[in-house]
Amino acid sequence: MTRLTSWILVSAAFVASSTSAAPPGHHHEEKLPTVAAVLNRFVEAIGGAEAMLRHRSMTIRGQLELFGGKRQMKSVFRSKDGKGRWRFVGPDGKAELIVYDGQKAWSIDRFNKTSFPGPDETRSIARDADMQYHLHVMKYFQSMNVVDVTTFNGRPCYHLKGINNWGKVNEQFYDTESGLLLGYACNTAWRGGRGDATVMFEDYQDFGGVRMAATTTSHDGDNVTVSRITSVTYDDVDDSIFVMPEQVRRAAEAPRRDPL
Repeated sequence: MTRLTSWILVSAAFVASSTSAAPPGHHHEEKLPTVAAVLNRFVEAIGGAEAMLRHRSMTIRGQLELFGGKRQMKSVFRSKDGKGRWRFVGPDGKAELIVYDGQKAWSIDRFNKTSFPGPDETRSIARDADMQYHLHVMKYFQSMNVVDVTTFNGRPCYHLKGINNWGKVNEQFYDTESGLLLGYACNTAWRGGRGDATVMFEDYQDFGGVRMAATTTSHDGDNVTVSRITSVTYDDVDDSIFVMPEQVRRAAEAPRRDPL
């Protein structure tokens, strides 16, 4: 049910290219659990697989603070059957949109310009659209290992390091005591970011039987994005919102001009 805060990962990349690397923490020596044990423990910590499979669709509404709070936006993420739709609205009422319809992804910016992500970015968006991501994390990875116990955001964490299916390194940090996912580390340069980046998940709360991080803070260089969930509702998403509009279809079918 979660890439529970996955919508903010997409929004950070789309709106502000936001996420920053935390300094390495102190390493502890102990017998390490398996990847499956860590991932399964997280599922249990947030409510269990049954609770996560109870609903077919989900809507997450929230608030974004970008550039240290200098820019604010309202956000709505909707997910159903592996499809996702992100909508961001600024104080001026202009909206930005990202949609993944199960096969293709597109975006429409606040100036009504349509664009299409590359193959790797589309795979990333498809992953983030997946409500059930945490039930099958390894579907998206070539490999993953528990490499050590380290400190992340002030807490001892199992440090998992993986290579995803599009060849990018992704690191995940799970609290050794609570089992909760506390953050990610990655490099955003491949999608236009500033390099080493971190995402921190905090303030887990119960939303309809599933615990989600109500606050997500992303760092990418001097760009900081804070996301706060304001509400989560279920089984209220209509398939029609994922249909490619005529404007996007025409743009997709238009001949591409080769650069001079």
